[in-house]
Amino acid sequence: MITRSATPLLAEKRVAHLHDFPLACGRDLERVTIGYETYGRLNADRSNAILVCHFFSGTSHAAGVYHPEDALPGWWDPVIGPGKAIDTDRDFVIAMDALGCVRKDHPHGLTTGPATVDPVSGQPYGPDFPPLVVSDTVRAHRQVLRQLGITRLKAIVGPSYGAMQALEWATRFPDEVEAVVAAIGLEGFQAREIGLYHLMEQAIRRDPAFRNGRYSADTPPSEGLGLAIGLMLWSSSGRAQMVDTFGRRSAAPGRNPAKEPTARWAIEEWLSQEMGVRAGFVDANAWIAMLRTCMAWDLAEGFGSLERAVSAIQARVLLLPALGDELVDMAHHHDRLVATFHATGKTVEVAPLPERFGHLAGLVDIGLASDALRTFLNEE
Repeated sequence: MITRSATPLLAEKRVAHLHDFPLACGRDLERVTIGYETYGRLNADRSNAILVCHFFSGTSHAAGVYHPEDALPGWWDPVIGPGKAIDTDRDFVIAMDALGCVRKDHPHGLTTGPATVDPVSGQPYGPDFPPLVVSDTVRAHRQVLRQLGITRLKAIVGPSYGAMQALEWATRFPDEVEAVVAAIGLEGFQAREIGLYHLMEQAIRRDPAFRNGRYSADTPPSEGLGLAIGLMLWSSSGRAQMVDTFGRRSAAPGRNPAKEPTARWAIEEWLSQEMGVRAGFVDANAWIAMLRTCMAWDLAEGFGSLERAVSAIQARVLLLPALGDELVDMAHHHDRLVATFHATGKTVEVAPLPERFGHLAGLVDIGLASDALRTFLNEE
């Protein structure tokens, strides 16, 4: 059961600044801006901090609303707030943008990425933005936490790309993390996921307006970017949800797409609309950069094997897999990760999400994990 406060949680976007930040690729970013939001209060001994990491196309707007009339709360609002599973009456919650965050619209798009102006050239980085890996974002977030006076986290939580960050934290800085909640995550991209993300990248690159990434803000590669977004949305959505919502219905009453070439199925109409809308608030170069970051993701990187990486984890771990996930090969990734925890003598808790919404269950159905989250976070 989800507990809701009568008064909405009000969120405020803030920014942190880092200077001369070194990346894993060997290059430095001279100036870095990172957007973040906080909810609740940090206690006297700074022991109640929970870091929230966002999904591929998400931002740090994880909970609450920007003003009382705001109709669009944060993406994990069902579980973050006063009296909720991640209880802001008790814990200090920090949500941060990942480096290279794909959003370009204010106040969401504040964090340094390909659309940011390079302080050296005075022009947007564009395709010259340095390649990123998950550990770059983890180290950047760690520096921001140091600015806030936080050296140890009660928990790190997040879905999908956020789960990758949480697991990376647990292996790279094991003595700084007490608990990890990894929803709809995976331990490393394999051929199937890499292939899908390659198709998304090619959809953008083959748009004539892309111009090798040197497009102007006035003429972005909206068609290719929209197709990439459509591929992501289609593969993230649940099979059962799509059948129930759209089935074989036509987009327009009285028109049959099976007999009229110009008529559309309802699923076609919905995807086309979403592709157009969403392409308007993300940057194409940033989308490609995030694709490449995910394609490079491997929890075992630097450890030699997944077993050694998992052995380094000291935190308690809760996994929230989605039973109907078809974006990633859940049977491979989830089963392998759980088996590795058991093989290395590590304890892991698992609370599966229903299959209806597929990969998106980690967002749409997260409220169903409230009891598991609350119990796990309250454990000592």
